Amino acid sequence: MDKRDVNISGQIQDLLKRINMRARHVMIKEFDKKELTMHQIFIMKTIEKHRNINLTTLGNQLNLSKSSICLTINKLVEEGYVLRKEDPEDRRNKLILLSEYGIKAMNESKNASRKIFSDLLTGLNHNELEEIKNSLIKLENFMANNAEKDY
Repeated sequence: MDKRDVNISGQIQDLLKRINMRARHVMIKEFDKKELTMHQIFIMKTIEKHRNINLTTLGNQLNLSKSSICLTINKLVEEGYVLRKEDPEDRRNKLILLSEYGIKAMNESKNASRKIFSDLLTGLNHNELEEIKNSLIKLENFMANNAEKDY
């Protein structure tokens, strides 16, 4: 990669960071008005993705201590978003899963998040949106392929 490409690569990285930060800022402001915090939603998203996960694995997935994750899970259980159930393979272990109420809350959260993001893109026409989407897909594919290299 020549010097000009390295400069462009840095600009792309900075743009992606700024886009992410702006979107997060708006999302956090909007979700502060809701019952669930972004932290709780992030944890519930991980529980949803890894069905029937235990506390230790959840903490490892999120890079959080077991005690930190336990406090949030206890609150989510108390509020009815999450359930604990006995692991049929190891009765000493408790599995964590979303309750029906938690699934409904996650669906509402996804819909709200998509609406907020869509509102942020107001003013771009269909062709511009397609062009951005296709460029991001291409970038993601290149990065995924290059991530396989040893660094």
